[in-house]
Amino acid sequence: MEIYSSEEQQEEAIKRFLKENGTSLVIGAVIGLGGIWGWNYYQKLELVTMGQHSIEFSKLSKSSDVISDGEKYVAGHGDSQYSQLTQLLMVKSLVQSKEYDKATAILKQVIASDVESAVISVAKTRLARIELATGNYDNALSTLNSLEDNAFGALKNELLGDVHIANGDDAKARSAYQAAVEAAGERVSNDLRMKLDDLAPAV
Repeated sequence: MEIYSSEEQQEEAIKRFLKENGTSLVIGAVIGLGGIWGWNYYQKLELVTMGQHSIEFSKLSKSSDVISDGEKYVAGHGDSQYSQLTQLLMVKSLVQSKEYDKATAILKQVIASDVESAVISVAKTRLARIELATGNYDNALSTLNSLEDNAFGALKNELLGDVHIANGDDAKARSAYQAAVEAAGERVSNDLRMKLDDLAPAV
């Protein structure tokens, strides 16, 4: 069962967000410190730091041992938002090796962390996929129902439909898939349309 293919675009969007907006997250604190010289120095330092994290993260994403290297990165860079992205990479590797308990524990850490809401939303969808794959349907429904980011509406409802199908509730699955189609709009996938069509009432 493929866990991640439908979330690759969200992951890329998060990476772009961090690259483009990382420094703006601390503007308020910097202004409080005062001084044009202080701001210019801090801005340059922050840009260099973010660039270093970006380079390290890029290397890590190509590592042959993502788990070991990822643990070292997270231990040394817990204050960086790339830490949570590293954890998502680790989860992907753990799922591929069917180490679902470890993957679940890491995702719960990400969800409980102080990180951008989009990263938390990705973590919740991935946690729900693991819960679905391991037959924990009630947990999957609870995880998905806690996802409030409208940008993830289509994915959330499609996953809800998948859970309802697995749980034998075709009526709720049909409603969820229909909601997913409406949320996706023009970007609705063929797979999602097929799921909804398969549940069309007999005539």
